[in-house]
Amino acid sequence: MCGVGPTSWSRLVGAEYGSLPFKEQIDFFRDKVNLPTKAWTDLWQGMHARAFVVAGATREALLSDLRGLVDDAIAKGTSLQEFRKGFRAAAAKHGWSYNGGEGWRAKTIYGTNLRTSYQAGRYKQMTAVAKTRPFWQYQHSESVRYPRPAHEGWNGLVLRWDDTWWDVHFPPNGWGCRCSVRTLSQRDLERLGKEGPDEAPKEEPRTVDIGTRGPVEVKDKGIDPGWDYNVGKTAWGQPVAQKVMEEWRAMKGDAWEVLSPGKPADYGRSERMPVDATTAKLVKKAATAEESRQQIETLLGHVPEKVFNLGGVVPVVVNAQVLADHLALSRTPFLPALIDALSDPYEVWGSFQRHKGTGRVVLRVRAMKVVRLDSTRSLLVVFDARNGALESWTAIPSKDLKYVEKQREGVLLYGR
Repeated sequence: MCGVGPTSWSRLVGAEYGSLPFKEQIDFFRDKVNLPTKAWTDLWQGMHARAFVVAGATREALLSDLRGLVDDAIAKGTSLQEFRKGFRAAAAKHGWSYNGGEGWRAKTIYGTNLRTSYQAGRYKQMTAVAKTRPFWQYQHSESVRYPRPAHEGWNGLVLRWDDTWWDVHFPPNGWGCRCSVRTLSQRDLERLGKEGPDEAPKEEPRTVDIGTRGPVEVKDKGIDPGWDYNVGKTAWGQPVAQKVMEEWRAMKGDAWEVLSPGKPADYGRSERMPVDATTAKLVKKAATAEESRQQIETLLGHVPEKVFNLGGVVPVVVNAQVLADHLALSRTPFLPALIDALSDPYEVWGSFQRHKGTGRVVLRVRAMKVVRLDSTRSLLVVFDARNGALESWTAIPSKDLKYVEKQREGVLLYGR
C-alpha cells in the first residue's frame, strides 16, 4: 500500500472483511464506549466512531458479550463462522429477539466493525507519513459482487491527503463497501503519468428519507445515508500545525461543537430534577492527599478501585489514588454524595462533540443526581466520564437552575 502498515486490502482475497490485525485498528475499537440503542440511526455519522452500538441491544451485559466477540475478530482474527456461533450463544443467553435473520445480522455486525476499524487505523498510519507520501489514491475493490457505479468512478482518483473531499469519501462509503485508499509519493505520482493531483469530483448531495430519523441530507451520490464522513478523522483528528493547535486549545470549550443537542423535553423528562433522599453524610475535610485517598477507599468498600455501572448501561472505573491526586481538599467533604450519585444516578447523558479544528469526535458521558443533605440544603452532583474512567466531578447547590439545565443535554442513555 504505502510501504508501512498491513498488506493491501485488495490483496486479501481470503480475508473478506478486513486485514491482518494491527495496533491502530485495535486501539480504535477499544476506545469505543458501549451505548444501548434501539436503532442504528440513534447515532449518526461520526458518533459511530466513538460508540459501540448494536441496533436493538439495550442491555449492557448483552452489549459487552457482543463487543467481546467483535474484539476477538479484530484483535485475534476470528472468522465469520466463529463469530456467528458466538452471536447465537449471546442472543440465547440474554433472551434477545432481534430484527433480521441470524446470518444476515451477524454478518452485518462483523463486517461493519471490521471494515470501519480497519479504515480508521489506516487513516492514522497514512497521516503519519503525509510529509513524504502526501497523495492518496482511491481504490475500488474488485471483490465486490455488486459494485456501486459511483465507487467504480472514483477508482484511481488521486488527491492530496488533506483535500476536503476525503472528509466525505474516505472509505467505507456504505454498507458492505470494501473500497480502500493507498498513499503515494511524488515519484509514485510521476510513474502514474501525473504532474499533480486530480481535481476533486463535484459533489451531488441528495435528501433521503430513512424512516426513524426522517429526511436526511447525504453529501454525495453513491454514499449510503449516515456514511458520508471520514471514520479516521473523526476518531483521531486531522493533524494541524502546532501553532494552530495552540490557538484552538486557548478556546477551550468553544473549540468544540455539540453533535447531539437533545434536551430533557425531547425524551419526555420533567424540567426539574427530583431531590432524592440519601444516606450519604458529609465527612470531615481531609488534611492531606493521603487522607483523601483513605477516605475514598473506605467509601468504595475498602478497595483501591471499583467499577460503577451507571444506570446499568455505562461502566465507569473509579480509582482512589487517581481521584485523590486530582481532588482539591476542600471538596473532600462531598465525597459520599459522589459515591451515592455513582451508585444510583438520576440521569446519564452522552454528549458527542466534534473539535472544530481537527474534526475529531469525542463522547463525554455525564451523570447527575440531586441529593438532600438536610431539611434546608440540597446538592447537585454532576460527574463526567471518558473512556470508561471518571474524568471530573462537581457538587453545587441545586438552586442554580441554569447550570442544571446546561448539564442535561445530549443523548439520554438512562433515566429513572
